[in-house]
Amino acid sequence: MVVCLCQGISEKRVLAAIRTGASTRQQVTKACRAGGGCGGCHDVIKDLIRAEQASAHRTPERASGDVAGVPRLVAVTG
Repeated sequence: MVVCLCQGISEKRVLAAIRTGASTRQQVTKACRAGGGCGGCHDVIKDLIRAEQASAHRTPERASGDVAGVPRLVAVTG
């Protein structure tokens, strides 16, 4: 899906900018140009930032290097 029509920037590129550290709309614009035209996509960009931040907070196992949704292997001894 195209998020920024003026710059032709996809949701995938915006999410990549967010996932590599952009945490404000201005930082996203600097990273990938989305939001650098008319401003009509600013709310969508802000929503994507909030959704990614919420997602990161719901999955604390990502911080430890585990992959979300993949069960851990547990060794059973005895």
